[in-house]
Amino acid sequence: MATSPRSETPTTHGPSSTGRASRPPGSLFSGDRRFGLLLAAPATIAVLLLIGGPALQTVLYSFQKVSFNGPSSWVGFDNYARVFASPNFQHSLGVTVQYALGFLALSTFLGLAFALLLNEPLRLRWLGRTLLIIPWAAPWLMVGIMWKWFIDADVGWLNGMLYQLGVIDDYIPFLADTRMALLFTILAAVWRQASLTGLLILAALQTVPHELPEAARVDGANAWQRFRYVTLPFLTPVLLVVMVTNLILGFLQFDVIFVMTQGGPGNATELLSMYLFKVLFNFSEWGAGSAVAVILGVIAFVIGLVFVRIMYRTDSLNRTTGGVG
Repeated sequence: MATSPRSETPTTHGPSSTGRASRPPGSLFSGDRRFGLLLAAPATIAVLLLIGGPALQTVLYSFQKVSFNGPSSWVGFDNYARVFASPNFQHSLGVTVQYALGFLALSTFLGLAFALLLNEPLRLRWLGRTLLIIPWAAPWLMVGIMWKWFIDADVGWLNGMLYQLGVIDDYIPFLADTRMALLFTILAAVWRQASLTGLLILAALQTVPHELPEAARVDGANAWQRFRYVTLPFLTPVLLVVMVTNLILGFLQFDVIFVMTQGGPGNATELLSMYLFKVLFNFSEWGAGSAVAVILGVIAFVIGLVFVRIMYRTDSLNRTTGGVG
Protein backbone atom coordinates (compact mmCIF):
# COMPACT_ATOMS: atom_id res chain seq x y z
CA MET A 1 0.00 0.00 0.00
CA ALA A 2 1.45 3.39 -0.97
CA THR A 3 2.38 5.70 1.79
CA SER A 4 1.12 9.25 1.73
CA PRO A 5 3.92 11.82 1.27
CA ARG A 6 2.59 13.73 4.24
CA SER A 7 3.28 10.78 6.53
CA GLU A 8 6.98 10.81 5.55
CA THR A 9 7.50 14.40 6.60
CA PRO A 10 9.65 14.59 9.77
CA THR A 11 7.77 15.75 12.80
CA THR A 12 9.04 18.93 14.50
CA HIS A 13 8.59 19.46 18.18
CA GLY A 14 8.64 23.25 18.28
CA PRO A 15 11.18 25.75 19.61
CA SER A 16 11.43 24.15 23.02
CA SER A 17 13.16 21.02 21.67
CA THR A 18 16.27 22.83 20.37
CA GLY A 19 16.23 26.20 22.04
CA ARG A 20 17.44 27.92 18.82
CA ALA A 21 14.28 28.46 16.78
CA SER A 22 13.35 31.54 18.79
CA ARG A 23 16.52 33.34 17.57
CA PRO A 24 16.67 34.83 14.09
CA PRO A 25 19.32 33.23 11.86
CA GLY A 26 21.38 36.44 11.69
CA SER A 27 21.02 37.36 15.35
CA LEU A 28 24.04 38.86 17.05
CA PHE A 29 23.58 36.37 19.88
CA SER A 30 23.39 33.25 17.74
CA GLY A 31 25.74 30.47 18.77
CA ASP A 32 28.52 30.97 16.22
CA ARG A 33 28.62 34.74 16.55
CA ARG A 34 28.57 34.62 20.33
CA PHE A 35 31.44 32.14 20.28
CA GLY A 36 33.37 34.40 17.88
CA LEU A 37 32.77 37.42 20.11
CA LEU A 38 34.05 35.51 23.11
CA LEU A 39 37.21 34.55 21.24
CA ALA A 40 37.83 38.12 20.09
CA ALA A 41 37.01 39.72 23.46
CA PRO A 42 40.47 39.34 25.15
CA ALA A 43 42.36 40.82 22.19
CA THR A 44 39.77 43.58 21.78
CA ILE A 45 39.99 44.54 25.45
CA ALA A 46 43.81 44.52 25.29
CA VAL A 47 43.82 46.79 22.23
CA LEU A 48 41.36 49.20 23.85
CA LEU A 49 43.46 49.40 27.00
CA LEU A 50 46.85 49.70 25.27
CA ILE A 51 45.83 51.95 22.37
CA GLY A 52 42.40 53.38 23.08
CA GLY A 53 43.30 54.65 26.55
CA PRO A 54 46.45 56.60 25.57
CA ALA A 55 44.75 57.86 22.40
CA LEU A 56 41.82 59.24 24.40
CA GLN A 57 44.21 60.82 26.91
CA THR A 58 46.13 62.47 24.04
CA VAL A 59 42.91 63.94 22.63
CA LEU A 60 42.01 65.32 26.07
CA TYR A 61 45.50 66.79 26.53
CA SER A 62 45.20 68.56 23.16
CA PHE A 63 42.38 70.70 24.59
CA GLN A 64 44.23 71.54 27.81
CA LYS A 65 47.17 73.52 29.08
CA VAL A 66 48.84 70.59 30.76
CA SER A 67 50.68 71.17 34.00
CA PHE A 68 52.29 68.40 36.02
CA ASN A 69 52.86 70.68 39.01
CA GLY A 70 49.22 71.59 39.45
CA PRO A 71 45.77 71.29 37.89
CA SER A 72 45.55 71.50 34.11
CA SER A 73 43.30 74.14 32.58
CA TRP A 74 40.89 73.69 29.68
CA VAL A 75 41.84 75.90 26.71
CA GLY A 76 39.59 74.52 23.97
CA PHE A 77 41.06 74.80 20.48
CA ASP A 78 43.82 77.23 21.47
CA ASN A 79 46.51 74.55 21.14
CA TYR A 80 45.35 73.73 17.61
CA ALA A 81 45.25 77.43 16.68
CA ARG A 82 48.82 77.90 17.97
CA VAL A 83 50.05 74.83 16.11
CA PHE A 84 48.48 75.76 12.76
CA ALA A 85 49.78 79.33 13.07
CA SER A 86 53.32 78.18 13.83
CA PRO A 87 55.78 78.66 10.92
CA ASN A 88 57.72 75.63 12.18
CA PHE A 89 54.61 73.44 11.92
CA GLN A 90 53.84 74.71 8.43
CA HIS A 91 57.41 74.03 7.34
CA SER A 92 57.37 70.55 8.89
CA LEU A 93 54.07 69.78 7.18
CA GLY A 94 55.53 70.72 3.81
CA VAL A 95 58.65 68.62 4.41
CA THR A 96 56.48 65.70 5.53
CA VAL A 97 54.40 65.84 2.35
CA GLN A 98 57.56 65.82 0.21
CA TYR A 99 59.02 62.97 2.24
CA ALA A 100 55.83 60.89 2.16
CA LEU A 101 55.31 61.29 -1.58
CA GLY A 102 58.93 60.45 -2.36
CA PHE A 103 58.80 57.47 -0.01
CA LEU A 104 55.53 56.28 -1.54
CA ALA A 105 56.71 56.57 -5.14
CA LEU A 106 60.13 54.95 -4.70
CA SER A 107 59.01 52.18 -2.34
CA THR A 108 56.11 51.17 -4.56
CA PHE A 109 58.01 51.39 -7.86
CA LEU A 110 61.12 49.55 -6.64
CA GLY A 111 59.05 46.92 -4.84
CA LEU A 112 57.04 46.31 -8.01
CA ALA A 113 60.22 46.08 -10.08
CA PHE A 114 61.81 43.60 -7.65
CA ALA A 115 58.66 41.47 -7.62
CA LEU A 116 58.36 41.35 -11.40
CA LEU A 117 62.05 40.48 -11.76
CA LEU A 118 61.98 37.73 -9.14
CA ASN A 119 58.81 36.28 -10.65
CA GLU A 120 60.73 35.42 -13.82
CA PRO A 121 62.29 31.94 -14.16
CA LEU A 122 65.86 33.05 -13.39
CA ARG A 123 68.60 30.64 -12.38
CA LEU A 124 69.33 32.31 -9.02
CA ARG A 125 65.78 33.41 -8.34
CA TRP A 126 65.78 31.63 -4.95
CA LEU A 127 68.81 33.66 -3.87
CA GLY A 128 67.21 36.93 -4.93
CA ARG A 129 64.04 36.13 -3.01
CA THR A 130 66.09 35.33 0.06
CA LEU A 131 68.07 38.57 -0.16
CA LEU A 132 64.84 40.53 -0.59
CA ILE A 133 63.79 39.58 2.94
CA ILE A 134 66.94 40.92 4.64
CA PRO A 135 66.20 44.69 4.53
CA TRP A 136 62.65 44.12 5.80
CA ALA A 137 64.00 42.13 8.77
CA ALA A 138 66.16 45.07 9.91
CA PRO A 139 64.60 47.40 12.54
CA TRP A 140 64.10 51.01 11.52
CA LEU A 141 66.71 52.26 13.99
CA MET A 142 69.30 49.85 12.58
CA VAL A 143 68.45 51.03 9.07
CA GLY A 144 69.13 54.62 10.11
CA ILE A 145 72.45 53.70 11.74
CA MET A 146 73.58 51.66 8.72
CA TRP A 147 72.79 54.40 6.25
CA LYS A 148 74.36 57.08 8.40
CA TRP A 149 77.63 55.15 8.34
CA PHE A 150 77.18 54.32 4.66
CA ILE A 151 77.10 58.01 3.63
CA ASP A 152 79.38 59.34 6.38
CA ALA A 153 81.59 62.24 5.27
CA ASP A 154 84.75 60.73 6.77
CA VAL A 155 84.55 56.94 6.59
CA GLY A 156 81.43 56.33 4.51
CA TRP A 157 81.59 53.58 1.90
CA LEU A 158 79.66 55.66 -0.64
CA ASN A 159 82.15 58.52 -0.48
CA GLY A 160 85.04 56.07 -0.69
CA MET A 161 83.64 54.38 -3.78
CA LEU A 162 82.87 57.67 -5.55
CA TYR A 163 86.36 58.96 -4.71
CA GLN A 164 88.06 55.81 -6.02
CA LEU A 165 86.06 56.02 -9.25
CA GLY A 166 87.09 59.65 -9.71
CA VAL A 167 83.53 60.95 -9.55
CA ILE A 168 84.35 63.32 -6.66
CA ASP A 169 87.59 65.05 -5.66
CA ASP A 170 86.86 65.10 -1.94
CA TYR A 171 84.47 63.45 0.48
CA ILE A 172 81.03 65.06 0.55
CA PRO A 173 79.09 65.58 3.81
CA PHE A 174 75.74 64.54 2.35
CA LEU A 175 73.81 65.00 5.59
CA ALA A 176 75.07 68.58 5.92
CA ASP A 177 73.39 69.59 2.66
CA THR A 178 69.72 70.53 3.01
CA ARG A 179 68.59 68.87 -0.24
CA MET A 180 70.84 65.81 -0.07
CA ALA A 181 69.91 65.13 3.56
CA LEU A 182 66.21 64.79 2.76
CA LEU A 183 66.98 62.64 -0.28
CA PHE A 184 69.19 60.21 1.62
CA THR A 185 66.78 59.88 4.53
CA ILE A 186 64.10 58.95 1.98
CA LEU A 187 66.44 56.43 0.33
CA ALA A 188 67.30 54.88 3.69
CA ALA A 189 63.63 54.29 4.51
CA VAL A 190 62.89 53.13 0.95
CA TRP A 191 65.69 50.54 1.17
CA ARG A 192 63.73 48.76 3.90
CA GLN A 193 60.17 49.35 2.76
CA ALA A 194 60.74 48.40 -0.88
CA SER A 195 61.68 44.97 0.43
CA LEU A 196 58.30 44.43 2.10
CA THR A 197 56.50 45.93 -0.89
CA GLY A 198 58.30 43.52 -3.20
CA LEU A 199 57.41 40.53 -1.04
CA LEU A 200 53.71 41.44 -0.97
CA ILE A 201 53.50 42.04 -4.71
CA LEU A 202 55.50 38.88 -5.41
CA ALA A 203 52.96 36.90 -3.39
CA ALA A 204 50.15 38.45 -5.44
CA LEU A 205 51.92 37.55 -8.68
CA GLN A 206 51.66 33.89 -7.74
CA THR A 207 47.87 34.15 -8.11
CA VAL A 208 48.06 35.14 -11.79
CA PRO A 209 47.21 32.07 -13.93
CA HIS A 210 50.20 31.20 -16.13
CA GLU A 211 47.92 30.54 -19.08
CA LEU A 212 46.79 34.17 -19.37
CA PRO A 213 50.19 35.81 -20.09
CA GLU A 214 51.07 32.97 -22.45
CA ALA A 215 47.79 33.37 -24.31
CA ALA A 216 48.38 37.12 -24.57
CA ARG A 217 51.90 36.47 -25.87
CA VAL A 218 50.53 34.14 -28.54
CA ASP A 219 48.00 36.81 -29.54
CA GLY A 220 50.88 39.22 -30.17
CA ALA A 221 50.79 41.33 -26.98
CA ASN A 222 54.11 42.85 -26.02
CA ALA A 223 55.54 42.90 -22.47
CA TRP A 224 53.89 46.20 -21.52
CA GLN A 225 50.49 45.11 -22.86
CA ARG A 226 50.70 41.80 -20.98
CA PHE A 227 51.50 43.66 -17.78
CA ARG A 228 48.87 46.37 -18.27
CA TYR A 229 45.94 44.22 -19.32
CA VAL A 230 46.70 40.82 -17.79
CA THR A 231 48.92 41.15 -14.71
CA LEU A 232 48.00 44.56 -13.32
CA PRO A 233 44.28 43.80 -12.70
CA PHE A 234 45.33 40.94 -10.42
CA LEU A 235 47.75 43.23 -8.55
CA THR A 236 45.36 46.16 -8.03
CA PRO A 237 44.07 45.15 -4.55
CA VAL A 238 47.57 44.46 -3.26
CA LEU A 239 48.94 47.65 -4.81
CA LEU A 240 46.27 49.69 -3.04
CA VAL A 241 47.15 48.10 0.31
CA VAL A 242 50.85 48.66 -0.35
CA MET A 243 50.31 52.28 -1.34
CA VAL A 244 48.23 53.18 1.70
CA THR A 245 50.77 51.47 3.97
CA ASN A 246 53.70 53.27 2.36
CA LEU A 247 51.97 56.64 2.43
CA ILE A 248 51.02 56.35 6.09
CA LEU A 249 54.52 55.17 7.02
CA GLY A 250 55.95 58.13 5.12
CA PHE A 251 53.83 60.56 7.12
CA LEU A 252 54.61 58.87 10.45
CA GLN A 253 58.31 58.14 9.87
CA PHE A 254 60.48 59.02 12.88
CA ASP A 255 63.21 56.47 13.60
CA VAL A 256 65.33 56.98 10.48
CA ILE A 257 65.14 60.78 10.74
CA PHE A 258 65.98 60.75 14.43
CA VAL A 259 69.08 58.58 13.95
CA MET A 260 70.42 60.17 10.78
CA THR A 261 69.73 63.92 11.11
CA GLN A 262 67.42 64.66 14.08
CA GLY A 263 65.64 67.06 11.75
CA GLY A 264 68.78 68.81 10.49
CA PRO A 265 70.62 70.44 8.95
CA GLY A 266 68.62 73.28 10.41
CA ASN A 267 65.10 71.97 10.00
CA ALA A 268 65.51 70.62 6.45
CA THR A 269 64.42 67.10 7.44
CA GLU A 270 62.13 68.01 10.32
CA LEU A 271 59.06 65.89 9.67
CA LEU A 272 55.90 66.32 11.73
CA SER A 273 56.93 63.36 13.88
CA MET A 274 60.26 65.08 14.63
CA TYR A 275 58.49 68.38 15.27
CA LEU A 276 56.16 66.55 17.66
CA PHE A 277 59.16 65.09 19.51
CA LYS A 278 60.76 68.51 19.93
CA VAL A 279 57.54 70.17 21.09
CA LEU A 280 56.94 67.44 23.66
CA PHE A 281 60.40 66.71 25.02
CA ASN A 282 62.47 69.80 24.23
CA PHE A 283 59.88 72.46 25.06
CA SER A 284 57.60 70.39 27.35
CA GLU A 285 54.51 71.72 25.56
CA TRP A 286 52.29 68.72 26.22
CA GLY A 287 49.09 70.38 25.10
CA ALA A 288 50.51 71.59 21.78
CA GLY A 289 52.39 68.31 21.30
CA SER A 290 49.18 66.35 21.84
CA ALA A 291 47.48 68.55 19.25
CA VAL A 292 50.22 67.70 16.73
CA ALA A 293 49.80 64.00 17.55
CA VAL A 294 46.05 64.23 16.96
CA ILE A 295 46.65 65.99 13.63
CA LEU A 296 49.02 63.21 12.56
CA GLY A 297 46.46 60.61 13.59
CA VAL A 298 43.72 62.33 11.62
CA ILE A 299 45.96 62.50 8.53
CA ALA A 300 46.69 58.77 8.79
CA PHE A 301 42.99 58.00 9.31
CA VAL A 302 41.89 60.07 6.31
CA ILE A 303 44.52 58.47 4.07
CA GLY A 304 43.38 55.01 5.14
CA LEU A 305 39.72 55.89 4.67
CA VAL A 306 40.29 57.23 1.16
CA PHE A 307 42.19 54.12 0.07
CA VAL A 308 39.61 51.80 1.64
CA ARG A 309 36.86 53.53 -0.32
CA ILE A 310 38.93 53.16 -3.49
CA MET A 311 39.43 49.46 -2.76
CA TYR A 312 35.71 48.87 -2.24
CA ARG A 313 34.86 50.83 -5.37
CA THR A 314 37.39 48.81 -7.38
CA ASP A 315 36.03 45.55 -5.99
CA SER A 316 32.44 46.56 -6.79
CA LEU A 317 33.48 47.52 -10.32
CA ASN A 318 35.19 44.17 -10.85
CA ARG A 319 32.07 42.31 -9.69
CA THR A 320 29.84 44.42 -11.90
CA THR A 321 31.97 43.87 -14.99
CA GLY A 322 32.24 40.17 -14.33
CA GLY A 323 35.68 39.80 -12.76
CA VAL A 324 39.27 40.83 -13.29
CA GLY A 325 40.34 42.51 -16.49
